Amino acid sequence: MFDFKDITSGWETQIFSFNLEWFSDNGKESDELILRVYAPGISEKAEREAFVMKKLSEIGYPVPKIHLLEKDDSILGHPFIIMNRISGSTLEELNSKPNADRKKWANLFSRLFVDLHNLDWTYLVSNPLIIPQDDPYFIINATLVDYKDTLDRFRKSELNPILEWLKARVDRVPCQKVSITHGDFHPMNILIDEDENPFVIDWGASRVSDFRTDLAWTLLLTRAYSTQKNRDSILNGYQSITGHEIEEIDYFEVLAILRRLLDVLISMGNGPISRGLRKGAVPLMKEQMGHIEVVYNLLHELTDIRIPKVEDWIDRFT
Repeated sequence: MFDFKDITSGWETQIFSFNLEWFSDNGKESDELILRVYAPGISEKAEREAFVMKKLSEIGYPVPKIHLLEKDDSILGHPFIIMNRISGSTLEELNSKPNADRKKWANLFSRLFVDLHNLDWTYLVSNPLIIPQDDPYFIINATLVDYKDTLDRFRKSELNPILEWLKARVDRVPCQKVSITHGDFHPMNILIDEDENPFVIDWGASRVSDFRTDLAWTLLLTRAYSTQKNRDSILNGYQSITGHEIEEIDYFEVLAILRRLLDVLISMGNGPISRGLRKGAVPLMKEQMGHIEVVYNLLHELTDIRIPKVEDWIDRFT
């Protein structure tokens, strides 16, 4: 093993690249690999990501090949997976070049997103009956119950007004389509190899859910880290491929805001491992606090909700 490098950039996991050489009957062989290391004690997250990627690969969705899942913390002190390394660039890097064909890359992004949501979601579950097809409100109600449990467990009652706003409007958002969702779909999580083949990475937040939860999360992150114009372009690109307008997307953006505020408030108050994030996530959050202010301002714009405790907290760190 050689050329071992730390290439960590996000909140969730530590990521290392390395090369592996070995001898077989065919002589010397080699491979370029990625080691993805999770926070200690959350092997279920590593297991879920490996499971999802293997299933997606089986049905032809472009993801790197998984070679190893290790759930036992005793090996490296953390659970981890090893997968193929894709030699190339992220979609974000390609799109940022001065001569970039931005229309081509935008179309690819939208197509990958829509194709994911059009996959048969039952492929990821052992019993499809866990999501009753005769109850279009099952998924959103279950999601809100999970958030209520999290708010109570971590004593984040200051976010209850957001949850109550969402609960009061559940009747507007019956599930239109159950989908496999990525949970963090953005251009930094799409790799393009030297032959322009795409690969989608970072499946730790993947779920079976209403596809709008996935789309809204991407729209929120784009608005927070980029611009409203780019957020609108992503929505328009998605709608162009599906051929119809996405209904009640604002509702799901408020749901995404709740998720983001919970991630940051709990991580900074209780430690990032409590949200399945790596230890180094908090300094990154503090560096990126400006995006939380954008998220909070969007909350007020969409709901008229103001939360003094959150405002004080943002002021303290910005």
